Amino acid sequence: MSDSKLEPRYNGPSEDEMSREQREIRDEIVDSRPRTGLSGPFGPWIAVPSIARPAQALGQACRYGTSLSFQESELVILLTGAKFKSHTEFDIHVGEALKAGWTMEVIESIPRDDSFTLESIKTHLIPKMENERQRAITVFSTELLLNYSVSDETYEKAKTALGGSDCVLVEITSIIGYYTYVSFTLNVFRIPSK
Repeated sequence: MSDSKLEPRYNGPSEDEMSREQREIRDEIVDSRPRTGLSGPFGPWIAVPSIARPAQALGQACRYGTSLSFQESELVILLTGAKFKSHTEFDIHVGEALKAGWTMEVIESIPRDDSFTLESIKTHLIPKMENERQRAITVFSTELLLNYSVSDETYEKAKTALGGSDCVLVEITSIIGYYTYVSFTLNVFRIPSK
């Protein structure tokens, strides 16, 4: 399913409705995102400056400030969008995932909507992962998305596969948390990808 037929409920305040603080935040966001500008969840977030500014900062940290590769980060984001039925989030990040080196075959093997189960991930996506690190990220992320936590076994396997550092698991958990928030915003306000 595509989001191209979505009629937005709310895109955020219009230019003439914006306060000075909202304009400042809008300008900061646009300056930090020259290619994409004020797209995705940022319009609605600007309505509440005390939320928009830290949300923007957290997004920057989750997207660009972790030890995960661009490819690994995009995998986590796609899994999150798929789980939360955020077609906009998923569609936006398909292009990013392709730039990061994922193939359409891998992207299309990510189960979406009600098909997002651990069994479907293990059947369709895991066999396409190239190494243990990718498999560990996929299983950890999927289990967290489905169960809102992970088992001791999954935690330890992921930690081992990711170099023995708990910090990487903090990063994955943070990316999932942030993009869950993004997905909810996009879904509630029906923000299309274009």
